[in-house]
This record gives sequence, structure tokens and C-alpha cells, in this order.
Amino acid sequence: MALSQQIFRLHRISGLIAGVFLLLLSFTGSMLVFSDEIDYALNKKHFHVQPQGERQSLTALYQAGLQSLPGRPYLAFSRIPKAPEDVLVMRAEYDAENKIYLYINPYTAEVVHIRGNKEYFTGALLFLHFTLLSGRNGSIVILVVAFVMLIAIATGRYVYRKHVWKVLLFRDKIEWKVRRRRWRNLHRIVGVWSMVFNVLLIITGILIQWSVVGARVGKKAPSVALEQPIDFDALATKARAAIPGFDLTMIRPPRTAGLPVVFLGNAGEPKLFGELSTTISLLPESGEVVKKNIFSEASLSAKWNAAVKPLHFGNYGGIPLKILYSLLGLAPGALAVSGVLIWYRRRWMSPARKKSASV
Repeated sequence: MALSQQIFRLHRISGLIAGVFLLLLSFTGSMLVFSDEIDYALNKKHFHVQPQGERQSLTALYQAGLQSLPGRPYLAFSRIPKAPEDVLVMRAEYDAENKIYLYINPYTAEVVHIRGNKEYFTGALLFLHFTLLSGRNGSIVILVVAFVMLIAIATGRYVYRKHVWKVLLFRDKIEWKVRRRRWRNLHRIVGVWSMVFNVLLIITGILIQWSVVGARVGKKAPSVALEQPIDFDALATKARAAIPGFDLTMIRPPRTAGLPVVFLGNAGEPKLFGELSTTISLLPESGEVVKKNIFSEASLSAKWNAAVKPLHFGNYGGIPLKILYSLLGLAPGALAVSGVLIWYRRRWMSPARKKSASV
């Protein structure tokens, strides 16, 4: 068998294996581009409170969140309020599959809403996208499928190498009137135009999925909140003073005694690198700075790591960019459908039926 035939066969097999998953990931991914907007529209009342005087201290809010949950789970500040009407969001981790989000009134320390990570629409959609609603086994399947998708793209680039410039110069058109050709043309044109975007999505998706699988492999004991009191407010003041223009977004308490508290935020970085690209770690007892990662001074690899999630989800720009991401995100699904139809026609349609269908 010639090399080109072997590569075409590998392209067909890898595409068929990944086909069903491509359709699922394409649809859910295109919706997740607007996850913040969808979640806000469906749960607007949980995101805002009526300002009333001074906010409670971070330490008091932490204790209020901890006291509202059974079992003393590991608890972190997921979103520090920015505007006067914003709630404080905290995340409790019982294990990799079970996380609880607390929405706390920063003025009264009242827990105004509690929800699990799979108990709201976009949360369940995200869980489906990365784990197939099946935890560890589902996350491993998605990781394997992502590698298979990468093989399908690489082999497809070789199979259609003579058509790339024709497609890009609009010389290769879809022949809608000829059934025998319409799906092949559509498959080729969508594949060429979306190739770079698909590679970007898959590579960033593999990097994210690797951490998703890592969090679920092995028997890890659940983290619990430490007993030692932490003055989060004093530490936050020192963190802001240590990095000019530091906009604090998240706080991660230590999981083990003796480790530092990590403060995550932004110090003027572009949205492409997210809200958590600059970090500073301080010891809870002394307030000593033990590590400081200022994004403007970070290495290229660190900047790439910071950009992985925004590049995958498309949440680093405005609505026009999100619309573009959502539309391009449907391309893998279109490739899956057209690829299956091409295979079906080649494999199952008899010569007579093919001849009548092409008319």
C-alpha cells in the first residue's frame, strides 16, 4: 500500500474514532465560549447584593463560609469583589468531582447562595465537556480522543495538501448539486479554513485536559481547611504593596501547615493572559514574601501557560471575538458529520445507488 493511501486510511480511521466526540465537544465548546454570559443571565440575582456600609474583613468572610459547610473542606477565595454590589465567591473542594461554590454578601457575611459544580447549567456543561459526566474515566477518554483528533488533523493536512491554496484563494467551491461531491468539498473547505484554529483548540485542550486527568488519577486524600487562623487582610495589604498596581482576584490558603498563602491577580497584563497571571506567596505567620511572579518579568513558557485557558475558551476579548470563536468551534462538528457521510457513501452505498444519487 502506497504511503499516501496509508495516510489517508489513518486519517479516515482517526476521524471516525473521534467523530462522535468531535460533535459533542464542538457543540458544548461553542456554548462554553459564552459561559459567563449564560450563567449571569440565568443566575443574575446571585451575583449582586445591596451595598450597606463597610465590608466585612476577608478573615471574617472566610470563617463565615467555612461555618456554612459540613466537614471543614478546603476553602479558597474564588473571586474577590471588584464593584460595591459584587458578591464574594468562595470555592470549597471536597474532591476533584465535588466542589461547592458559596456566594457571600461581603457586607453582612451572609451566605446568599450555594451551588455544586454540576448543579447549574454551564457548570454541568463544563463537566460534560471535560469528563463526559463520568469523572476520571471520562476525562481519560477525552484526553485520548484529543490526541486522536491531532492525528486526524495532521493526516488531513497531508491528504488535502494539493487543495490548500485552492481553498484559500476561493477556487475550490462546494458543488451542492452533486451529492457525490458536496460532502467531500465541504469537508475539505471547512478543514482547510479551520485547520490553524483546530490545532490551537486541540493543543490548548490537551494541556488543560492533562491537568483535569491528573487531578483524578490516584487515590488522593481530600484536602481540608487548616485549623491555624490566618489574617488574610493583613497579608493582602502586603501583597498589594509588594506589586504596584496589583488587582487581587483570588486567594488560595495553604493545604498543608507551613506552606504560604497564594494571592493571584493582575498587574496590568492583557486579557489574553487572564486575571490570575501575576501571583505572590506569603507565609501566613510572618507575612514574609517567599515567592513573587510578576507577569511582565515572566519567561515565554510562563506567558504561554497563562494564555492556554483564555486561548482555548476565547474569553480574552469582547462579544465579536466570542461569536467568532463560537462559530469556528462548530467546525470540528461539521468535519465529523461530513467525514462520516463521506465514509458512509464509500463503504455502504452500492455502485448503482451511488450513480442514481449523483444525478
